[in-house]
Amino acid sequence: MLDKLKAYGLQGLALALAVLSIYLGFQLYEARLDAESSRSALSAEQASRAGDNAERMRVALDDARATFRKGEIHARNQQEIVDAHAKQERVRAAALAAAAADGERLRDQVRAFTAACGGGEAQSVAAAISDCRDRATTLGALYEAADRQAGEFAAAAEKHADEIRTLKRVIVNDRALSE
Repeated sequence: MLDKLKAYGLQGLALALAVLSIYLGFQLYEARLDAESSRSALSAEQASRAGDNAERMRVALDDARATFRKGEIHARNQQEIVDAHAKQERVRAAALAAAAADGERLRDQVRAFTAACGGGEAQSVAAAISDCRDRATTLGALYEAADRQAGEFAAAAEKHADEIRTLKRVIVNDRALSE
């Protein structure tokens, strides 16, 4: 009987070990499935992050390209403004030089006119009156030319003021572009 009891005990122990082995096998299989699903989830997360990073890099690159294009356009516009301004300055300098020459010519004419007045020659009253009328006409023409020249100077000053206002608008526009 002791042998029977021993045999039943060993059979029970073997059965318990078999059940424990099956239970541990299922636990091991479940752990492997969890590890595999964790690996695939990690892989999916890494792929998602890589996609997000690639999208961020693409957006940053597009932004950098757009900024570079804006810079090129701005530089080209600024160069055109500088070139136009230099051309206007050359034209204005030539006009001022011509106006200065005209002014000098008028001053020379007035000096010559005043130097010729009253040369001491004896004239008849009619000749003196005629001479005064001629001088008055000449002086009137000289003053008319001086008045015309002053008007041209005023127009040039107004044109210059308009150019300054235009340049101020360009600067405001550039500032708006950079904001």
